[in-house]
Amino acid sequence: MLNTIKKEQLEKQAVESELHYLKSQINPHFLFNTLNNIHTLVYKQASTAPEAVLRLSSLMRYMIYESNAATVPLSREMHYLQDYVGLQQLRYKSSPVVDLEVEGDIASCHIAPLLFIHLLENAYKHSPARLEPGAIKVRVEIKENTLTFRIQNPAGNKAGNALEEPGGIGLPNVRKRLALLYPEKHSLEIDNLGEIFIVTLKIHDLHTQAHEREAQLLYN
Repeated sequence: MLNTIKKEQLEKQAVESELHYLKSQINPHFLFNTLNNIHTLVYKQASTAPEAVLRLSSLMRYMIYESNAATVPLSREMHYLQDYVGLQQLRYKSSPVVDLEVEGDIASCHIAPLLFIHLLENAYKHSPARLEPGAIKVRVEIKENTLTFRIQNPAGNKAGNALEEPGGIGLPNVRKRLALLYPEKHSLEIDNLGEIFIVTLKIHDLHTQAHEREAQLLYN
């Protein structure tokens, strides 16, 4: 009996360690590039510089402090994505290149943090250097206790290896975290349609799954 309990504890610690490692793999190049962009804005005394600093501060606060929780409100995760999109927009002089749409009641939903960021990073990374307004489309829908996250982007020059390039951590990271957090409760579909890529992530029984994980952390 004691051996069984100890084995379960070790397995739980191993899962938590792997989750912590996977969450730490946010691309640091984004931070460096953003700081360089903000430096340019400040140097030019651009009116957008203060907003950029606030967005970066909000993004870093979420990554360092708030994302340590097992689950976060979906509304907070979406705010994090909006901060990321706002900072990425510094690279473009056109209207917003991301069209983000949310349907359903996200205020009452909780989800594991930092699940969507790699999918969004991938969309930017493998799109053409120049993007038309609304070229990257993000849809988040809550319906019948299922969350659907769908992202579509135009194919860039690296279309042949955009989704599973050697050494890439984006999609492998997402797959591993989903397998640990939502076993048999999710699906991840990738469609290469030539000129566009579409990634669709669905998480089922979202409310129940979140409550179960919170209870485990509270009582174990």
